[in-house]
Amino acid sequence: AMASQDITAGTVIVQCLPLAHSLFNPPTNLLTEEENYGDENRRCARCFFSERNVDETTVARKQKFGRCSKCKVAFYCSRSCQEEDWNHFHKLECQYYSKRRKKSGNAPNFYATNAEEDAIPLLLRTFSALKILRDGNQQSPGESLNNEVLHDDLVSCGPDHFSSLMVSSEHIKPSQTETRSSALSGTSIKIAIDIMEKFAIKGSVYDKPQRDKNSAANSVWGYNNIVDDKRAAFTLHQSIERTLNAFKKNNFGIVDSLHSPFGEGVYPCAALLNHSCAPNCILRYEFGRKVGSKFQLPILQIVACRNIVKGEELTHSYVDLALPTVERRARLIGTHGFECKCIRCQKNGCCLELPENRGEWALWPLKHKFAAMEDKSCGSLSTKLTEVDLDEAIVGCHAISKNGESNIFWQAQQFEQNAEECLLEGNVAGELCNLSQGIDLFAPKGDVWFSPFHVQLYSLRGKYFAALLTNGLVNDAIAECEHIVSFLAVAFSHVEHHPLLGLQLFTLGDLYSEASSNQDSNELMALFKTKAELAYIWAKEI
Repeated sequence: AMASQDITAGTVIVQCLPLAHSLFNPPTNLLTEEENYGDENRRCARCFFSERNVDETTVARKQKFGRCSKCKVAFYCSRSCQEEDWNHFHKLECQYYSKRRKKSGNAPNFYATNAEEDAIPLLLRTFSALKILRDGNQQSPGESLNNEVLHDDLVSCGPDHFSSLMVSSEHIKPSQTETRSSALSGTSIKIAIDIMEKFAIKGSVYDKPQRDKNSAANSVWGYNNIVDDKRAAFTLHQSIERTLNAFKKNNFGIVDSLHSPFGEGVYPCAALLNHSCAPNCILRYEFGRKVGSKFQLPILQIVACRNIVKGEELTHSYVDLALPTVERRARLIGTHGFECKCIRCQKNGCCLELPENRGEWALWPLKHKFAAMEDKSCGSLSTKLTEVDLDEAIVGCHAISKNGESNIFWQAQQFEQNAEECLLEGNVAGELCNLSQGIDLFAPKGDVWFSPFHVQLYSLRGKYFAALLTNGLVNDAIAECEHIVSFLAVAFSHVEHHPLLGLQLFTLGDLYSEASSNQDSNELMALFKTKAELAYIWAKEI
């Protein structure tokens, strides 16, 4: 996909509706006990709006989401969302959950023993959407809303777009021999196929109305329509395997404002964009937009994260940009089958300026930015700087062997696991102590030095910060949030407007504001107020 005109940073280039979408499966021990499935976990299965965001000002939504009485898995924010989801997506998924539970003797942990089984709910939701589109006697979910109130900026893809999604070479053409993976021979997929076949022959408009239900189900996927050699044809199982492979390579993890994934979506239009670890676009999502009397599906927005010139290719990252090159490349090869050779993946391809004295690195990005904002004429210019490769900044260490480094990582993981156990036991002091000890592992000791922006340290700080906030320890939380902002400023230094940095800056500003109101000293109160203003200004720039 190429830019047809110059695009300014922050511009929403296109907004896409999903062909199908699905929340990740809830914890299996909560599926049969609604009272244990708290509002912090509930999202509407159709519009993905969160129950925690519903208040007295929210129009047309229930204060407490309703649950599907049949499968007891899906929640809905409103009657309209439940009806729309049933008609377009949930009907087949609901049958699957109900039958799977019955097969397992009503056990709560009745599904998801492998990745293929985990994908079955989305597989069935996609099948349902494709069936509706191919029959042509109903509108797609997006069209039914867009016809009520016209939204020209929303893009909705058809079934042929889905059939043309990129897949691995072994799935491009049908195999002459039927070789089923073990995952497609289990109870779960057999239930799903039976549901597909029965649904495929209901009210269908096919060129051969009398065809068997297996062929009818296969026609819904539509892969045989794009095969050049008509002597070869996909079987239903091959079509399902191709679909699962297309999911793996093209689906989008739907994330919340903290970039934590909670669902996935099939967005064929957005899948046209190629990957770069130094992208000019980022993705964000909008949930629960009201359109007429109904709520819109989760909207994927492709946003320019820097100025883009006409004719430039539009790219976004398929992997977490905060990861070092070795891990990004491994994930791209494992999931998408290619080795990235973008500028970010080249040695010294992306560099940033940091103090020549590494002892000054900690919190330097935050302090330098604040100083520059307060006095643009000098702003930390007295510090001697040097160019540092981005990978060196986020995984660098000194005077420690590979075995010693691995041992530090192992110990850090043990402290994290201990903290999680303490959390489950309600031992707050133990949780905080273990996370603090994990962070201390990365502190300089003699000649041994880890970068203060090390990605493993960032992971620990994120958990420690969350624990501090939960327990109302604002001052300690501020210190950790400052480190997190500094890490993100370094890790995303090659991405001008990354929303995660902006979000963390707003959080830091809020913490500074709260701290200012708790100070006895006027001087400290003024200091925190100034820091809050600077954090908000920086966040708004992003």
